[in-house]
Amino acid sequence: MHCKSTRIISVLLIGNFSSREFKPLKVSLPSFAEVKTATCCAEAIKLLQRDRAIFDLAIVAERWPGEHSPGQLDQIQRAAPITRMVAISGSWCEGQKRSGTPWPGMLHTSWHNWLSHWQEDFIRLAENRLPSFGLPVATSEHDRTMLRHFPARVEGKLIAIRSQREDMADMLAAACRSQGYSAAWLDPRYPLRLEGPDAILWEGSPDQLRDLQNTHHRYRQAPVLALLDFPRIDDLEQATLLGAAEILSKPTHLEDMFVRLAALLDAQQTAETTPSVA
Repeated sequence: MHCKSTRIISVLLIGNFSSREFKPLKVSLPSFAEVKTATCCAEAIKLLQRDRAIFDLAIVAERWPGEHSPGQLDQIQRAAPITRMVAISGSWCEGQKRSGTPWPGMLHTSWHNWLSHWQEDFIRLAENRLPSFGLPVATSEHDRTMLRHFPARVEGKLIAIRSQREDMADMLAAACRSQGYSAAWLDPRYPLRLEGPDAILWEGSPDQLRDLQNTHHRYRQAPVLALLDFPRIDDLEQATLLGAAEILSKPTHLEDMFVRLAALLDAQQTAETTPSVA
């Protein structure tokens, strides 16, 4: 039987990862990689020049626009030309592509979506397969999506969609049906009468979290995947307290959403089929 060979990938973290936004990344990453940390660009440059270390990936944490100078980032890229660099944007720079100055030659993801978006790529890299961030920087998002994959289609699962907007509910329902799920809109104009959904897709803004709580109370058996408009760290903590099992920010990649939804359904099924210990 042929088994895929895996290796420990090497990652350089650049920036302050001690904040509440970035701490989960620093905690989770060692399960995928061997990690070294440089608290600033100047320290990263010294490390690369002194040790001539080679990393598979460099992850730059950006807490606010302008935290790292383009000149220093360019020095890092010159010192490690074969290392792919990706940026993790904090709460105060999520609009960077629209209103800020994007760093050249880097891919960006937000602090709360990084694991759902890059986890498969870490695994691919460890198995010596091409990750989506290994494609040329000029590659379109569509082409990166084509390299990554949706989870296997699932039949017989009912996804309830809670949204204040009918057009958004229609879009999410169509996407769910394309993956083999059944889907139904929980129209906010009427009481929550649908019975037996396997999971909830809740879509809205942080100021609508009371509705998320009410939906969770009505369907306690169904895990809630919340899609939030550019949430802050406090919004994520509040949504979790009110019943969200998983949270993604909007806009999000559909393949990320379905990977997380499939994981929630798998966890739910495992919990239901695992016998309790008397």
